[in-house]
Amino acid sequence: MAIGWLKVIQSVPWSDVISNAPKVADGAKGLWDRVAKKAGIDTAAEATAPSQDITPPTELEQIHTDLARLTAHQQQLEVQLVSATELINTLAQQNQTLVQRVDRLQSRMRWLVVSALAGWVTMGVLGWKTAFITFT
Repeated sequence: MAIGWLKVIQSVPWSDVISNAPKVADGAKGLWDRVAKKAGIDTAAEATAPSQDITPPTELEQIHTDLARLTAHQQQLEVQLVSATELINTLAQQNQTLVQRVDRLQSRMRWLVVSALAGWVTMGVLGWKTAFITFT
């Protein structure tokens, strides 16, 4: 099972991910700024008081009621849109942090492999010299 995950991780083009991470974060920030400015959200939606009149509403009153309902619905959608863009912005920042950490781990892993190989070569050379000295 670990081999499957290893193949998945190795198949990711990390150089592309790393190079595009700042672009994704900047794009998410730009999206957040545009949506927040454009929305101009007023969280206190105006509630329409129900009419105490028992007569059926006229066509104009019905249009006003529908307009008020649609306006309240639009404001709810704007709040949801701002929340979604805030989430996208947060995820983009977390993605950028993750990519930076993976890049650091890759460089540490390279140094570890090089150090291990150097240690093995040194141990092999010392072992060979020790065996050579004892046999002569």
